[in-house]
Amino acid sequence: MFGILDRYIGRSILLTSLLVLLTLVALASIFAFIGELDEVGQGSYTVSVALQYVLLTIPGQAYFLFAPAVLLGSLLGLGALASNSELTVMKAAGISGAKIIRAVLLTGIILMLLVTLIGETVMPKSEQIAEALRLTALEERSSVKGSGGLWLKSANRFVNIGTVMPDFSLLDVSVHEFSNQRITMALRAARVVPVGKDWELQDVLITRFDNPRSFDGQIDRIFWSEFLQLNARSNDRAAQVGRVESLVSSDVLKSITVSPESLSASDLYEQINYLNDNQLDSRRIELAFWVKIASPLSTLVMLMLSLPFVFASQRSGGAGQKIFIGIVLGILYTLVNRLLTQLALANGFSPALSALIPLVCFLIIAIVGIKRTT
Repeated sequence: MFGILDRYIGRSILLTSLLVLLTLVALASIFAFIGELDEVGQGSYTVSVALQYVLLTIPGQAYFLFAPAVLLGSLLGLGALASNSELTVMKAAGISGAKIIRAVLLTGIILMLLVTLIGETVMPKSEQIAEALRLTALEERSSVKGSGGLWLKSANRFVNIGTVMPDFSLLDVSVHEFSNQRITMALRAARVVPVGKDWELQDVLITRFDNPRSFDGQIDRIFWSEFLQLNARSNDRAAQVGRVESLVSSDVLKSITVSPESLSASDLYEQINYLNDNQLDSRRIELAFWVKIASPLSTLVMLMLSLPFVFASQRSGGAGQKIFIGIVLGILYTLVNRLLTQLALANGFSPALSALIPLVCFLIIAIVGIKRTT
């Protein structure tokens, strides 16, 4: 699949792209570390903890800077081949422009797989660890927004969470169950701790309103699965005994301390299903999902976008000017992409179209430019 030409061109693009990526990530990390120094001294947040936090966010920095780095790396790598007349020699030897483009696209597939690997495996985990480390060192609780806490809907229950701790344990949790628009049960727990796929409720007060024969009162500890079975029996709903419905989706809790853009596509997809099943607004999560899908594809588009400027620099002077125009075009893509995503949230546009329209537009620009210069 990879011939000598593919490997030679691919090596030039990969080396320069990774070098540019390393430079951009280093600069971004330095500025991030300087910004974290303002927090040093609060709680147990020291310089070493700030450094650990910044190091853990490096995969996220690399993911978000990957497409611009590939554009710059491709312009520099292919531009070096053009300035050394190597592309001219290739064409003189009978190698068509289509074969050169094929070599670039094969390299783009490798880069797409690399950025997908970072975004789906390394970045989500490192971002979660980084945020937990920072919150713990600052001795902060991840307090949910609003004076009334965070409200979640799960089936016929409404769950209110006062505070989410860095380890995803919950404080001041209330559960209200409704049937036919009437409240049937109220539960309040001082603390809820995740235990595997289950939850342990501590210092629990249960009140039932629909069945005087049912259980109620104070319980020191009870697992959520056990409570559901007791609740089902008290309502004479034998069919539900043994059925475990999650108190709250763990993915929803992750999104409280970690931005949706930092989660994996699979986590985002599960959140979308959870929100849709409970008839909640999922547009922000859907937008983050489609942006996650479009990110690897944008790497390929950035590579194609660099080709017209490299081919044009072989025919006329001003290669530096053409490369500068290519860089500006890449920055313009980033700005348009972010603008459309914000407009999608504000005006109710389709998340999929908002994420993919900039990609399609710049892909068309790249294709037209390639046809005119080859």
